[in-house]
Amino acid sequence: MANGVLASYQSATTRYSNAYVDQSNNPNGLVRADFPMYTTPSATLTSGSLRMMNTTGATATVDVAIQDYTEQIQFAAPGSQSPTVSTFSNFSFVPNEEVTSSYVIITSHNGTAYVPGEIVTITGSGLNGTNQAKVVAWDAANLKIWYVLPEGSWPVSVQSNLTITGAGGGSGTVTDSYVGTSGRVIFYDRLQGQLLIQNDSLFNNVKSKYYTEPTLQRMSGIGGAGQLSVSSRAYEWNPALSTVTLYNSGNTSGTQVTAEWKQINSPSPEVIIAGVSYSNDQNKILKSYPIPNNSEVSLTGLVLEQWQNLYVNASAGVAFNFIGFEETVTIT
Repeated sequence: MANGVLASYQSATTRYSNAYVDQSNNPNGLVRADFPMYTTPSATLTSGSLRMMNTTGATATVDVAIQDYTEQIQFAAPGSQSPTVSTFSNFSFVPNEEVTSSYVIITSHNGTAYVPGEIVTITGSGLNGTNQAKVVAWDAANLKIWYVLPEGSWPVSVQSNLTITGAGGGSGTVTDSYVGTSGRVIFYDRLQGQLLIQNDSLFNNVKSKYYTEPTLQRMSGIGGAGQLSVSSRAYEWNPALSTVTLYNSGNTSGTQVTAEWKQINSPSPEVIIAGVSYSNDQNKILKSYPIPNNSEVSLTGLVLEQWQNLYVNASAGVAFNFIGFEETVTIT
């Protein structure tokens, strides 16, 4: 269990990255105003205080939330779906299932189906190391493979000779790669058409993709204070957007197209989205709170249960430090 400074983040200053960040264009990574800076690991209870320091030269406003999701995905209106539906209740998303907005379209299919849950391997010139992904859905009519947990550069390296082969024998040539992101369903609001997910790509103090594997989920294998140097190991996140990036022979640099989401092992149609937010007012314990220049504000008595995120956002470069301790709890 970790004790002391559990996480640190400076708005618009702390660097983060993900598997698709082009190092030639962003050699130092990316920055953003907000971030889920800390996530309580499995079977853990965290207590602490959040210190916020503003030395930007002017008053800055901050938001702080405790929430069990990283993205709130708003679906497009029922009448804007394709095919159209009568209400959002026509869609079904089950907690803890994987959902994704990433898929490929293939040609020259050998006739053998890709099987949800299997690992596909991608081969072709220009690829190095391991290049694979996990299938979550196979649309035989449209030759579309939906996937999660990609490894390697293959999703952004579409070539005419890129072959995708399933463990069960399915094979085809990738023609179009739609690069989005994926995550674990937290809740689906069928009245508002809002899907809450915990993003698989998030690495802060834990690796969210290892939700069911407690021994793998911590960023550090060292106990105690060795767990704390999160910033030195770099944050990672590929946040969901209202668009995905299409790569093919005519878009080698990628072009943005409207995102669709597909749930695992389901014949239900893909769902077109309208927008994404990363917090909700009902989860905020501070909203647009002003911090004068050269001032520090502390939120004390914070308690987070397993897989709750501490989300922060600031209008300027406010420094956030979460100080506390973790203790093991028994989940029956």
